[in-house]
Amino acid sequence: NMVVKSLIFVIIVNLAMAETVRYGGELFLDGQDARNAGMGGYSVSLTGGRNPALLFRAQESSVHFSHKDKFAGLSNISSISYLYHGMIQGKESPIYFNLVNRSINNISDTRSAWLDNGYSEPEIGEIDYYKIKNISQNELGMKFSFMHKYDAIAIGISIKPTYVHLADYSAWGISNDIGAIIQLFEKKLDLSLRVEDILSINKWSTGRSEATIPLITVGGQIQLASILLGIEMGSNMMKKAPLYYHAGFEFHQQNEMVIFRGGISHNNQFSVGIGLNLKMIHIDYAYLVPHPSTPFEASQIVSVGIFLEKLNWIKGEITP
Repeated sequence: NMVVKSLIFVIIVNLAMAETVRYGGELFLDGQDARNAGMGGYSVSLTGGRNPALLFRAQESSVHFSHKDKFAGLSNISSISYLYHGMIQGKESPIYFNLVNRSINNISDTRSAWLDNGYSEPEIGEIDYYKIKNISQNELGMKFSFMHKYDAIAIGISIKPTYVHLADYSAWGISNDIGAIIQLFEKKLDLSLRVEDILSINKWSTGRSEATIPLITVGGQIQLASILLGIEMGSNMMKKAPLYYHAGFEFHQQNEMVIFRGGISHNNQFSVGIGLNLKMIHIDYAYLVPHPSTPFEASQIVSVGIFLEKLNWIKGEITP
């Protein structure tokens, strides 16, 4: 209709006039749950995952909470999501809503501390340390995802509005992702493809606009008895772009409550995790160790998932 066409036209015009930046979407990557993080960041579950096609694995409605203590408190990321498992015209049509917040405090603001002597080059004697102030950055992101399945292929779409407040400035943004998964060999092998930030625009209160270069990622996972193996690799659509990768495993025997995880990625030396499956509730924990070449300390993530249909069944059993 005319409204949709007008919206697409405005987005394309903004993208054409925006300054292109290499990276984007890190807010939603930071909001990953402990299951994904424990497997090296590999997107195995939709909650905190980056492939909306993962919705095809939804079995029932659920609520999920997650908190990440990044780099031993330098940043805190909290996430809450709701997965609705419903039917439309006889077909499964799950819908996913996610709200994620990231805060970074005690950022040193040195804009007023530099007393330029006229050479436009900062020197030790030109810095007034009493004028260094602390500022903070807060980000809020929402993700709406839905999926449609065609035989063995699932295709999902995510829409992601965002808001960021940094010192005296703020920005509104919106972007979208698309992902696909095909199942092979009696559903034991999954191959995936996703494109993140296909259309991405970030409008700052200064009047500046930013557009993020899309990220294309391919991957796959295979289920072998009691172990699940997954790997994915991706890169931005630009020359000499770095290669991103996440790989991990998940081990648990049938009918056992405890799940063990481990993995590696391009930005972590390794990650380990453990999960507790109590049927009605899932509790997961992940510990991420950054590469020794970085000055950062380890990060920790705790996630809790509550499955609503099982909760309603238990309520019905204990009701007089």
